[in-house]
Amino acid sequence: MSLSTPRKRAYFANLDGLRGLFFILVFIAHGCSYQAPELEKHWVKPLVQFGSVHNPSLVMAFFFVMSSFIITLLLLRERAHTGRIGVGAFYLRRLLRIWPLYYAVLFVGFCAFPWLSRFGSHPYQEAAALWPYVLFLQNIDHLSPAPTFFGLGPLWSLAIEEQFYLVWPVLLALLPVRAYLPAMLAILAASIGWQWAHPATGYHTFTCTSDLAVGGLAALGVFYAEQVRHPWARRWLLAVRQLPRWGVALLWIAAVYLYRHGLQALPTLQPLERPLIDAVAVLVLLEQNYGRHSLFKLGRRKMLRRLGQLAYGLYLLHGIAIVAMYGVYRLFGLRKDVWDMIWWIPVWSFGLTVVAAYVSFWYFELPFLRLYGRLMPAVLPPPVAAEEPTNAAAPAAVA
Repeated sequence: MSLSTPRKRAYFANLDGLRGLFFILVFIAHGCSYQAPELEKHWVKPLVQFGSVHNPSLVMAFFFVMSSFIITLLLLRERAHTGRIGVGAFYLRRLLRIWPLYYAVLFVGFCAFPWLSRFGSHPYQEAAALWPYVLFLQNIDHLSPAPTFFGLGPLWSLAIEEQFYLVWPVLLALLPVRAYLPAMLAILAASIGWQWAHPATGYHTFTCTSDLAVGGLAALGVFYAEQVRHPWARRWLLAVRQLPRWGVALLWIAAVYLYRHGLQALPTLQPLERPLIDAVAVLVLLEQNYGRHSLFKLGRRKMLRRLGQLAYGLYLLHGIAIVAMYGVYRLFGLRKDVWDMIWWIPVWSFGLTVVAAYVSFWYFELPFLRLYGRLMPAVLPPPVAAEEPTNAAAPAAVA
């Protein structure tokens, strides 16, 4: 594929499928009350724990790797096509994509929900400070305590993303291309060093920077294979394309095992745990996007692909939906048993989340996304992604 090929907007259908799958895993971790006292001695607890991710940080690491991969690859292609990276246009696109719904959720969490709670039997005052959320700094522990309103809880990852968006395009714009590899390796090494010195800071920016650095390195490898045609990069990408059919499943099992059991027996190697999980995440997303022998392509699973296209709204709104369903039970005096907490409330909350995300997309986010689409630079899509099905909702799929 040469630079003279007619340019198209990049669309990663299989990565949309991964987004949909990852959101389901995050929702299970947040929505199923496997830690509720009523479940403690119930026979179903081991099944619920086995089917859920105990802590969604594993899935969030995959999300960060994917986000960095897509953003970095698009920026590299923009530089290859235009000779520069439009940092100001990038910031404006991110603002239009992230800010409208994000600040709407902040309004619900800090204004609407506390006001509504005054009319119920469980009024509360939000413990978290507003200004770190406004400035996307809430993931730094000493700035803001954990929020009382569960709908604000998932927003810590948006702080990571926005901090990444603030720095990354400037770094890529200022550095020469030949300096990208040593710079990303240095960032990865610095993050590992931070994790070694601060092992209990899983939500901190410097901890999650390893996810972003590994995603950037993967994008750089793909860029060198496709555009520069570097022999080592091409061999690496060819090896990914030849992964066996069960490759992704085995890699995912390896990541879950590593996350749950880790390197506790070797504390000095524990800072390498997250980069190893990041490496698995890279192989999973590259296999999905480039693998020739995949057992299945998640982009061909229509439901997962549609969920992935709505993933931003789903992620921001699912906490509010869960709180709303518990509020309905409390309002009507409904008794909650084990099956309500691990099945009915999650099912109804999931349905409400999907409806809310769909309405938000079409009636609130879409006007911003249309402007966002006009500002999106036309870049070459990866060869495999170009063969995948697309649909009218594609603007939501762009990272």
